[in-house]
Amino acid sequence: MSKFKFVEEYPFKTSPKVLYNYISTPGGLQQWFANNVSVDSDHNYNIEWDGGVHTASVSKRINKSAKYDFQGDDEGNSLELKLIQGELDGATYLQIIDVSDNEDEEDLRDLWDGLINELKEIVGG
Repeated sequence: MSKFKFVEEYPFKTSPKVLYNYISTPGGLQQWFANNVSVDSDHNYNIEWDGGVHTASVSKRINKSAKYDFQGDDEGNSLELKLIQGELDGATYLQIIDVSDNEDEEDLRDLWDGLINELKEIVGG
């Protein structure tokens, strides 16, 4: 089964350094993205949302990105959160690259718009 790749960028009025903690740490993700996030002994993230726990290996680049490669039933799904500094306007952009079985682009846009609005309320814009 092929995966659908959803890509979107959202502008923020804060530095990549501030946003990085919200996209790469269990505590940061719990504030806007998931109900609960824990780290197991293999350094995998166990991310709880929609009544289930989804395990992902994580690769990070400090103040640049965090990529979650899901395992088990979610094998082949991934989520990459990239921080991009705008060259012209100096704004910070959060690029979402969501690879999953969900092919409904409108549904994914609504989901991410809602999550990003929550994040913007926390970081102030």
